[in-house]
Amino acid sequence: MRSPRAMIVAVLAIALAGLSFAEEPQDKPVPPGLAKKGGLPPGLAKKFGEVVPEKAWIAFQPERDDGAWFLIEGEWTLMTGFSASLRAEVREARQRPASTPPVAPPKVGVALHVVLFE
Repeated sequence: MRSPRAMIVAVLAIALAGLSFAEEPQDKPVPPGLAKKGGLPPGLAKKFGEVVPEKAWIAFQPERDDGAWFLIEGEWTLMTGFSASLRAEVREARQRPASTPPVAPPKVGVALHVVLFE
């Protein structure tokens, strides 16, 4: 015959095993561009450096996804050598409507698709 103390311990162990204590959600920082739907994708945001401008202008070539032109401090800067995940962000970003930037995009022989991310 089992002792009452052993029975109580066994019942409590089984009961507690079924309970899970909910962990409080940790406040994780939202990557740039994901704060709102349609914002600047995080990979493209990193190309701006430490500080992402409030209005981020990026110009895309229609047939290339391995690079883009970024308007940084009033000048267009070409960045290339994009990874596969960054190329996917470029393809998605090219689907957004074109906008007229405050500084004319560079002349590269093709019409660039300029997108504003706010």
